[in-house]
Amino acid sequence: MSGLLSLTPSQLLSDPAGSAMVVMDSVARNVAAEGWFYGQFAAAILLGLTIDLVRRRDLVARYWTRSVRVDGVYAILEFLHLIQFAVILPVGLFFTRALQAWAPWLEVKALADLPIWAQLAILFVVTDFCVYWWHRLQHESRIVWQFHKTHHSQINLNVMTTFRATVIDRIVALAVMAVPAAVMQVDAAMPVAIAAVLQFHQLIIHSDSGWSFGPLDRVFVSPSFHEVHHSSLEPHLDKNYGGVLSIWDQLFGTWVARGDAPLVYGLVGERLPESWLSQQIVPGVGLWRLFRERSALPAPSGDIAT
Repeated sequence: MSGLLSLTPSQLLSDPAGSAMVVMDSVARNVAAEGWFYGQFAAAILLGLTIDLVRRRDLVARYWTRSVRVDGVYAILEFLHLIQFAVILPVGLFFTRALQAWAPWLEVKALADLPIWAQLAILFVVTDFCVYWWHRLQHESRIVWQFHKTHHSQINLNVMTTFRATVIDRIVALAVMAVPAAVMQVDAAMPVAIAAVLQFHQLIIHSDSGWSFGPLDRVFVSPSFHEVHHSSLEPHLDKNYGGVLSIWDQLFGTWVARGDAPLVYGLVGERLPESWLSQQIVPGVGLWRLFRERSALPAPSGDIAT
């Protein structure tokens, strides 16, 4: 093993200069290997800032807020990949392989035998279809909403809001996405690879740019389309669920037009703590409140009216 992980305490003490070079070399190699990811993020940030300047927005009021700084913490953790490698990816691999081992009846052999490009195309469409229904359940179920509402708590929508999601929410979502991978007998790394390719799309649709794809909004999710999903205005609530393809919203009646009113973001009637650590326990707190509400309801009467 070479690089950062090969360093031992004795090496650090006996050769600090050499150890520092190893650390710098390891960081440089990792940054170079993930240049595409950092490049996508930088391009999305630049696009958002350019639109802000063209529209003469107040950058201080827009970005110098506690909520945006919390998004910055989410982004930093995303760049470091600590949570992905330590928790999310291992759990996703476990679910995929568990389904393949314990539920082999899920496999559709005809799909598993297709060329890789065909598998990727079908997997993308099927996964996006699952994303739509899972996203819809996140909003329509009071229980599942407790895991998702953190993502909608940002009142200053920005590129980094893409990463605003609790660890448990991401784990559950990845577990759901493991099902189409198991059906096609592919590894979880394939949907993860698809997600990586589509990362730039996810970044720009959270940029609050108002950018529309015009007639293509009926097929693909544009920034304008997804901003409506984050809007807390009454006509927009629980609409426009699509991940990449907006056709599902057209088919299942959840599409709504943006309209002319300025959008307002954030939760309706609720504010979450603006702290990364506090937001990780939001699902648990929400579930406890739901349980207390249910417990406080009067028991149904067994009397029969006469």
